Parts: sequence; structure tokens; C-alpha cells
Amino acid sequence: MADTFSADISRSEFNPEKYVNELTKRCVGGQELQQQRQKIQNLADETNISLKKNVYQNYMQFIETAKEICHLESEMYQLSHLLSEQRSLLSSLSSSSVLGDTVPSTVEETPAPKVDDEQEEKRRKLAAILEKVEGSMHILEVPGRSLLLEGTLTELDPVENKPMHQVQAYLLNDGLMLATWIPNSRGPVRYKFETTYELGSLAVVNVRYSGFGDTVFKLLAFPDTRVFRCSSDKMKKEWLEKCDQAKKARLAQEQQKRETGSVSDRSPLRPTRSESIDSTNNPFEDPSDSPPELELPEWLLEVPEDLDVCIAQRHFEEAYNLLERARDFLEKNPGNNTNASDPVITDIKRKVDVRVKALIEVLMKELEVSPDKSLQGGLRAARRAVRLLNQLQRSTQACDLFLKLCTSILKIQLKRVKREGATVLYVRQLGGIFFSNLTDMAREFLRAFPNSPSCASAFVVWAGAEMTHLTSHLIKQVFMPQSSITTLAECVTCIRSQCDQLCELGVDLRYQLDGHLRTPLIRALRDSREKLVDAVKLRGAEDKWHPLNLQNKAGLTKFLQEMSDIGIASIHTYVTGDCWISLTGNTIAFSKLYLTLAEDCLRLATPELQYTVDEVLGDVLQAQLRHVEVSFKNDRLKSEGKFIQKNAIFLLDTLLTLVEHCYEEKVGHVCVRLNKLRDEYSWLTKDMANMRPVTKYSTTEYL
Repeated sequence: MADTFSADISRSEFNPEKYVNELTKRCVGGQELQQQRQKIQNLADETNISLKKNVYQNYMQFIETAKEICHLESEMYQLSHLLSEQRSLLSSLSSSSVLGDTVPSTVEETPAPKVDDEQEEKRRKLAAILEKVEGSMHILEVPGRSLLLEGTLTELDPVENKPMHQVQAYLLNDGLMLATWIPNSRGPVRYKFETTYELGSLAVVNVRYSGFGDTVFKLLAFPDTRVFRCSSDKMKKEWLEKCDQAKKARLAQEQQKRETGSVSDRSPLRPTRSESIDSTNNPFEDPSDSPPELELPEWLLEVPEDLDVCIAQRHFEEAYNLLERARDFLEKNPGNNTNASDPVITDIKRKVDVRVKALIEVLMKELEVSPDKSLQGGLRAARRAVRLLNQLQRSTQACDLFLKLCTSILKIQLKRVKREGATVLYVRQLGGIFFSNLTDMAREFLRAFPNSPSCASAFVVWAGAEMTHLTSHLIKQVFMPQSSITTLAECVTCIRSQCDQLCELGVDLRYQLDGHLRTPLIRALRDSREKLVDAVKLRGAEDKWHPLNLQNKAGLTKFLQEMSDIGIASIHTYVTGDCWISLTGNTIAFSKLYLTLAEDCLRLATPELQYTVDEVLGDVLQAQLRHVEVSFKNDRLKSEGKFIQKNAIFLLDTLLTLVEHCYEEKVGHVCVRLNKLRDEYSWLTKDMANMRPVTKYSTTEYL
């Protein structure tokens, strides 16, 4: 059956809606639906487990394959290097003899191209780097690149001055490449490529750290600051001198290019495009037929440096405008399809991409929350960074950081509320701060991320999580055994009214709030029911069934006003004499208590709590009516029968009718439990002669 079920669901023509409709028609009762749901859930769990196993197996195979590819790549580079050496050796052997003179060639051969020894040596050094460093193939993409110095350095923590790890550093004529050590490596590959810093944005500073002597220097590459220790003082001096020489050579080369107006590659070994065209000396070629030379403007060549300056000075808008200007120029002027792969343009694009990453990192740090960062500016201070991150297509990261900032601000605001004084006052103040801040954050969020469904979903999830934290705190502070149901009703009503103000912005968290408070409210209502039922029984045991004496007319007037205020205006019909009420004190006290209970329960009532509210109201009233019934059947109180009946009539016709009216007005329908109580005890309001119950015998033996 399980296989058939899974096969049916896995069919391509499977229709979920049709399946659910057929399932609801076929199943009888909630138990069968629960069984079907459990079956589907079991199938989903099995599928998830199977997918996880397959993914894990594929992932392990992928890792092994990647390692083998790395090893094969390094071996291929080694093989290529050996072949080039063999070719050079054979070429030299073919052109020499044992005596040292040149062997004349009898066969006319095509002259082999001359290879510059210096260029070959540079390329051999770079190829050696490829054999050692994983992921460094891009270093051969730039023509004229050469290796100046390499060595092992120890990186130090710039704050604590503690050794972190070792790195392999390679100083090139146009940058500094760093690689980290691979612990468990096989083959010649020993390092993994980490990053490359351009010489134009790099500064090497001589520093002195206590405990390390004169072997430490600092690397400044915006926005990074890194500290390295050399193996000796001599090695440090060599690094500083080589870096200084490389930077000077780079600056001299760029200055020469600017003076000559050349747009060729910045490598000194590559001839300019105009020189290569003139060197052909083709008399039959029309110069006008050659593709036009793309002249790059001066501002474009200086874009990387200008971006560094703008980012360092925190002129983020200017940096973004300059970035967009450079992108538009490169998209509209791709070099007439001939210079699309020009090294100068490629180099500018690469540098611009690096600055874009740096700008994004700086903007994200603007939104990050840290202990030493002041949040006095609130969310308005984050508008600038959020707007620019959105423009840079980083809305997801901006949304995540924005919500974390909101969480920090909300925590700081809520910590200022002290648990002092009355509980209702504390809850009103806490809820006011929470929901007012949440409303402001929702407005600011909609302003920062308009027309973004994914970000809006993230905000709803975040708001729900914050609501969970608030309700858990309220449950700990408010729902205590000594808290009365009236206090709980006031607190919950206050929180609900404050939560409803979010609906104006399209965020409705009322259902989630009621869901979190449902369990503690049910527990509080049932505890209150038990206490009230015990109190009714205790008063009933002390009830003497005497009319209530108010002592004087002033007391009577005050009593009538109090009863009128709670909704029982017809109490004057029970006045006898100058200051007597033809009801017991127990009945009056229960009426006040029950009306207060009904009001509190109806303030807490929700569709999910309706059953519990009906249960509480019904059980408490039933306890009082049972006391009246027992007293009426008591033979010792036969003389008080009419008086007991009058109290029963007041409870059923006046008090119960008032509560039913309030219930129907609040909930929208009648209370079935209260109607059943009215029908069950309606015999107490009938004629006295028909009210005495007849003794029933369990056998006919005595008849």
C-alpha cells in the first residue's frame, strides 16, 4: 500500500487539489483525515531522508572529483613545463656539435621563433607558482607580469598581537598575492589562493611590535589592515625594499604612458598598438581600413583611485555615481568590438569590481550592530546605506542588516521600561513602546524596500519573532497565580488594542498574539473557575437565608445606585420596608461577583477561547443554583421556601438574563451552556405547590 501510495503521488499527472477533494469525500471524521495526513507526512519524511543521503553522497563524490582535478591540473602544468624544457634542450642540441661549432643544416627548415630568455624565465617562475598554489591560474592572464619576491610570513592579530596563521606571499610587479596553507594536501599543491592586492591601493608600513623585535610590518589595503611577521630582520628589509621598488616602477610606468598618450597595456614588455601596426610596413594596406583606436578618457583611467578617495572620505553617493558613469561608458563603448579584450579595459573593469566590493562592505558595516556603536540616530541614520545597497543590487543583505538593527533598537527601548507599580500600568507602557516602535519600523521598512515581496516576507517573519519574544516576557510577568482574572483581562485588552494599530500598515499580528496567549489564558480561566466555585460553596455553607438589612435609607440609596451601575436597575422591586431587601446577602454578593466575571470573560473571549469561557460561566452559576436547590429541598428550611424561591427567580430571570444579553451582544450568538442551565433549574421559579419533589423509591415493596 505504501509503495502504491508513493507511486500515485510521484506521477507527473498527479493533481494535489483533486487528490485532496477526493480524500475529504472518502474519509469519514477527523480521525481518518489525521491518519491520511500522518501517512503523507511519513512519506515526506522518508523522501527528505533519501534526498539528504543522495546529496551527501553526491557531495562527497564532488569533493573527491575536485581534488583529483586539482591534482591532474598540477600534473599537467608540470608536464607542460617539462615539455618546454625538453623542446629548448633539443633545439640547442640540434644547433651545436661536439666540437662546439654550428652544424650546417642540409634540409631547409622553417626558422624557429626566437624566445627571449628573460621572458621565459619569468613565465617559468609564474608556472612554478601555479604548481604550488590552488586557484591561481589567473596570474598568467596579465601579459608582462613577473615575480619579484616570495616567502613565508606569519600573520598577527592587529588588536591582540597574537600569531594567527602562516601565509605564503608572492610580490609581483603589479600586486601582492597571498595564499594560505592547506593542512591535508596531496601532490605538489601546498597552498590555496586567498586574495590579491594591487600596488596602486597598497601601502607597506614599517612598524615595531613589542615581543617580536624589528621583524613586523603592516599592510594597508583599504578597507583591510593586516600585520605580518618575517623570519628575520633581513627578510623584513628585503620585503620593504622590494615593495618600494615595485611601486616606484609602477608609478614611473603609468606616468610614461600618460605622457605618451598611449592606451596600450601597462606592462612595459608589450608594444603599443600603433607601434605594432607601423612595424608591419605593409605598403598595400590602407591605414583607413584598420579599426579605429579607442581613446580612453583621463577620468576613466583614474576611476579606481577616485573611488578609493570617495570611499575613504565616506562620500558614498559620489562613489556610486562615479561607478555608474564608468559602467555606462564601458557598456556603450566596448572598443568597436576590437578592444573588448584589451588588457587596459580588462584591468579597469577588474579594479572597478574590487572597488564595488569594497563599497558594499563599507555600507554593510554602516548597518552592522556592535557594542561600541551608538544607535542614537535610529533607523533614519540607516536610510543612506540601505538606499545605496538597494541600488547596488544587495537588497537581501540590506534587509537582513536592517532587521537586525531594528531588533537592537527595540531591545534598548524595552530595557528602559522598569517593572514598578501596578501590573496593568507596566503592561500598558511596555506594549505602547513595543508597538509604537514596531509601527515606526514598519513605515521605515516600507519606505526603504518598496515593491519588494521577498523583503516584505522577511519583515513579517521578523515581526512575528519579535511578537513571540514580547508575549513570552508578558507571560512570565503577568500570568502569575496571584494575578486576578480582572487584571489579566485589562492587560490582554490593552495589548490587543495596541496591536491593532499595525493593521493600518497591512501587518496584522493579532492572530499570532492570541495564539501565544491562548494556553496561559485557558489555564488562568480554569484556575479562576476553581477558586470561584470554592468561594460559592463556602458562602453557601454560611448562608442563613435572611433578608438583607441596609440599616438606614442612606445605605439603601447607595446600594440601589451600586446595583444600577452594574446593570441591575430593577433591584428596587425587591425593596421592602425602609431599608430591607428581600434577597440574601449571599445572592447579592454572588450577583456582583458573577457580573464582574462575565465582563472579564467576555473581554478575553475569542473564537478559540469560547468553549473555555462558556465552561467557566456555566460552572460558576451552576454552583450557586445548586446551593439554592439544596436549600430548597432541605426540610429544615421549609418555612423559608418562598424566600428561597424569590432568590432563585432573581438569579434566573434577572441576573442570568442580563448575562445572556451581554454575551449575545459581545459574541454574536446565544450561550448554549447558560440556556441549558435555565432549562435545568426553571422548576425553581414555578408555583410553590408544584415545586415540592415527590420522594421516589427504588422498589415497590412498600407500596
